Amino acid sequence: MMKQQFRIAELISKYLSGLLTEEEQQDLNTWREISPDNEKLFHKLCNSENFKAHYKQTLDFDKTQGWEFLNKKMKTYHRRNIILKISRYAAILILPLIVGIWAWRDASYNNSITGQLENQLVEILPGEKKATLTMDNGEIIDLKNITATFMKEKDGTSILIDSTQLNYQLAENVSQKKEIIYNKIDVPQGGEYTLTLSDGTKVYLNSMTSLRFPVRFTENVREVELNGEGYFEVTPDSKPFIVKYNNVAVEVLGTSFNISAYTGEESHTTLVNGSVKVSLGTGENCVLEPSQQAYIKPGSNLMNVRTVDTSLYTSWIHGKIHFKDERLEDIMDYLAKWYDMTVFYADPSIKNIRFGCNVNRYKDITPFLELLEQTEKVKIVINGKTITFKHN
Repeated sequence: MMKQQFRIAELISKYLSGLLTEEEQQDLNTWREISPDNEKLFHKLCNSENFKAHYKQTLDFDKTQGWEFLNKKMKTYHRRNIILKISRYAAILILPLIVGIWAWRDASYNNSITGQLENQLVEILPGEKKATLTMDNGEIIDLKNITATFMKEKDGTSILIDSTQLNYQLAENVSQKKEIIYNKIDVPQGGEYTLTLSDGTKVYLNSMTSLRFPVRFTENVREVELNGEGYFEVTPDSKPFIVKYNNVAVEVLGTSFNISAYTGEESHTTLVNGSVKVSLGTGENCVLEPSQQAYIKPGSNLMNVRTVDTSLYTSWIHGKIHFKDERLEDIMDYLAKWYDMTVFYADPSIKNIRFGCNVNRYKDITPFLELLEQTEKVKIVINGKTITFKHN
């Protein structure tokens, strides 16, 4: 590292002085092409204003302070035994350049996503398995750290509870005419949870989601109420399975589908396989085929259908965050539910910049933010758990 820094400084100093050989010019070009940061640094050092400042710096440069700076850097890089032999020419011209390069590198690192996060005690971490269960009698159970245990509702239904999922199991010989008992599960920001209903239907719940459901279903229908996002793997049965959200009812017999129904956002039902009927309270309805999505814009009572890549809407249950050509605001609204953070935009136009990504849902947010910055469309500033987007 140290030798490379001095070599680059020497090449740049010779470039500025017009003394580069053909071979050295090729070496310099190769270094510039390695990364956008190298090219940016080269132009920063070589533009006319910086060149004038650099020439003045070579006249006024304090070589003692420069060597102290380099010695400190050598210790940082565990290179205490390096012996540097440079000429008077190098001492005058290269030393100020190498100090400038290192200072620029430090500043660039401190302004990078990784540098900003490492300089703060606050971390922006991914979500985890957590939720609360509200029983029929009003008792609230925190499911995050609970050990495996059995509970029973008053109708005899057994509930296997642990920190990752709930499993409802019907008691034998229970009369179907008993009163309906409801439970409710709430998943907070930065959480997810899974439950198996009494009919065997499996439900994956995303962050900031609630599901109200009977601990056992009646003779004629299986019905639950969703607010937020859930992925359903419905057990085939002669009784229709109905998911209600907002003013919509999704009816199935046995299928897999995803529903997103967050307040104030576009709601949509995405069919993975099987068949579902989506009905509005106005009487409008449609039957979806696999890879179709019924969606309703916020504030609208009109339903539309489009064909989609279902993996974009179900990637979260497979541990991925997958977007394709989406608005930055829509992406960050989604991520803010999973990561414990707040997002601001220095200019409203930034919200409409479009991005795509496919990253690990269970990693911290650093790789994703670095991907955004590498597009050079935005500048990201992190303060605690607040992320601000600016124009680059």
